[in-house]
Amino acid sequence: MVVYIIIRYMSSNFEKWFAISALALMSCMVFSCKSKSDKSEKDVADKEAVNDTVANVDSIYADTFPNFAEYDFMYFRGSKICFFSVENMDSVVYEGETDEIVNYEFKPGTLMLYYSVCKDSTMVLKCIDFASENPEPQEIVSWGLTCNDCITETYGTYSALRLSSDGRYAGVNYDFSWDGYWFTKIKVYDLKENKFVKAKNEESLYDYFNAPSVDEEEADDDDVTSYSSFYEAGSDDDDEESEGSSYNYYYGSEEEGGVCLTNKMKFESTPEEFDFSEISPKGDRVVFGAVLGWGDFPHGPFCYASLDGKVQIVLDGTDLSYDDGPSMGWLDDGTFLYVRNFMEDVEGFVPTVMAISPDSKKPVEIVKAPCFMMMPKVEEE
Repeated sequence: MVVYIIIRYMSSNFEKWFAISALALMSCMVFSCKSKSDKSEKDVADKEAVNDTVANVDSIYADTFPNFAEYDFMYFRGSKICFFSVENMDSVVYEGETDEIVNYEFKPGTLMLYYSVCKDSTMVLKCIDFASENPEPQEIVSWGLTCNDCITETYGTYSALRLSSDGRYAGVNYDFSWDGYWFTKIKVYDLKENKFVKAKNEESLYDYFNAPSVDEEEADDDDVTSYSSFYEAGSDDDDEESEGSSYNYYYGSEEEGGVCLTNKMKFESTPEEFDFSEISPKGDRVVFGAVLGWGDFPHGPFCYASLDGKVQIVLDGTDLSYDDGPSMGWLDDGTFLYVRNFMEDVEGFVPTVMAISPDSKKPVEIVKAPCFMMMPKVEEE
């Protein structure tokens, strides 16, 4: 007997209300929900763990799974897989998985999710097809690794799951080394032949995940977004008329002067350099990192700016390197999503998905989550 639970909630600004629906898929297809009076203290605690801002909880009935492709992004809470729609501020939580999910990736152009779980201290590869009528976890293979083999010693995070562009090969890094602040080895599994790939040398295994080159003559101009930048010393911080840093970032060519993207920004200290990260699909806004200092890795906030220089925002609560940096993504309407991933000396800090709409200059909170993954654009058959 397999039981799934779908949890729905909706929110508006900072006042959120949540609705929870239970779906039990059994051989006899019987659906039932407990009433509020029947809920134990553990039931309530489990629901509150789904989101720290749960205020009111109601139970409703559901008899079908939603169209997961209609949601914008996915995030995880232990074994729970959460789908979120920004337009509707609506979330669905899939609870068919029972083991802790530690890394994940969609097969390109599909809703087939491959992921690893930590099961009895062992890494196991699984998959779920969220395009099917009855999405169910399928165990593929044990990686033959302990969970600790795949954890970094820098931030204590798991190595990411790799998938080849054709979805045939899955890979995971292991054996962390302080010499390079990263893993020294990788395992690759052939999902078509159902066997691990053997190679004479470790480096050749990475070839399965290298993106194929694109012939410039065949590339669609509408799908290509260009971006050029440079940075140079700007006005002196001691100058009272200056609003920005003494080291500025520019869009455009250095010969033509470019457009300054940072002269309205206030940093805690003078940036040592800037690092390009994301450009919007329409090519009108950009996200970049401002390196303010170094530890084992570069540190500093990410910044968001329109390429005309009119909108300039330091994304407070972000750090370039903490936990491999925050998740980011763009919605079709141009809204930028990112995770507020690090705030030093803030008691009880909880990472939160934030959003900046194309016509806004202020980020707003979406949902509490340490990271997220954009839902894939499903290819029509």
